[in-house]
Amino acid sequence: MKPALRIGVVAAALFVIAMLVWQGVSAQGAPDPTRPNTSPTVAFLDIGVWCFAKDWKCILVLAAITASMTGPKRTHRRPVAFGAGLAFVATLITWCIAVRIVGSLSDNMSALDLQAATGLLAVIVLLVIMNWFFHKIIMGRLDSRA
Repeated sequence: MKPALRIGVVAAALFVIAMLVWQGVSAQGAPDPTRPNTSPTVAFLDIGVWCFAKDWKCILVLAAITASMTGPKRTHRRPVAFGAGLAFVATLITWCIAVRIVGSLSDNMSALDLQAATGLLAVIVLLVIMNWFFHKIIMGRLDSRA
């Protein structure tokens, strides 16, 4: 199974590289999927490459978390994998709900107002998470040294 897995990983990596090169050559950079007369295939591939770039960060974080789980800590890998799988399912459900909400809101307000509102919400969430991170992680470590 290991040779088949390696071949699959190499094939997937080559596909992603080919898509990035194709995207760079055909669109002279990042194409705009909302541009008029864009085929659905081009829009799908463009958004897929964009999502892959964003999701790659999540994969790196999970790899960093599980890298130290060797030997006796190996038992912690299963709960982390379960949590990641559960988060993936929650992401799909949240995405479906968000698409419906944004779709219904776009009927009543302009696209710019909707983007401003969702951007402001994202900034607020980021500030709350950064505040939690600072107080729990940074200040917790400083308190434990005292």
